[in-house]
Amino acid sequence: MKIKKEKWDTLGGVLDGIWLMLEHGASDPDDPFHWPVLGTTSIEGCNLRTVILRKVNMPERILVCYTDARAAKVQEIKNYSQTSWLFYHPTTKIQLRISGQTTLHAHDTYADRQWADTTITSRLNYCASQPPGTPIDKPSSGLPDFLLNKIPTLLETERCRKNFMVIVVHIFSIDWLLLKITGNRRALFEWDKDRLRSTWLVP
Repeated sequence: MKIKKEKWDTLGGVLDGIWLMLEHGASDPDDPFHWPVLGTTSIEGCNLRTVILRKVNMPERILVCYTDARAAKVQEIKNYSQTSWLFYHPTTKIQLRISGQTTLHAHDTYADRQWADTTITSRLNYCASQPPGTPIDKPSSGLPDFLLNKIPTLLETERCRKNFMVIVVHIFSIDWLLLKITGNRRALFEWDKDRLRSTWLVP
């Protein structure tokens, strides 16, 4: 995906470019924006992990990823709903730091729709016998024996639905940074409900 360089000369152009890059990241598994870092807060401090950007809803300023409902980040989000995302694109040299309010969806129609859209092989991520992070004696995927070394049937993956959860983030700020040899550029976009405040920043 190529974005014309002149897009980065105005705040409106920057914001349009951000949404294009995020939407492309959600749809293209080979795009660097498909693999952002999600940050949550716990008693011990900040926790970071790579997730897959599943969906972007520009009009509602929504980012979506999935998780195992038993993962530690779920309780962290329940305790403190503000999360942060880090995106970096090595070709365009663009970094995004995004913050937002987070909601979790497990046993509702929204999660049902997302589950229905997942591939059979993707569903294996939620089929481990024990919660993510459980200590084990030797390297293992954690999958039960009946799912090992084969592509499961749709019916077999349905028993994993109980472990599937959707993370939805409503964006309230985007910090954009463009790295350039001739001088970096930076801009900040903040929303108060639907009211946007945008400004250039010193990088």
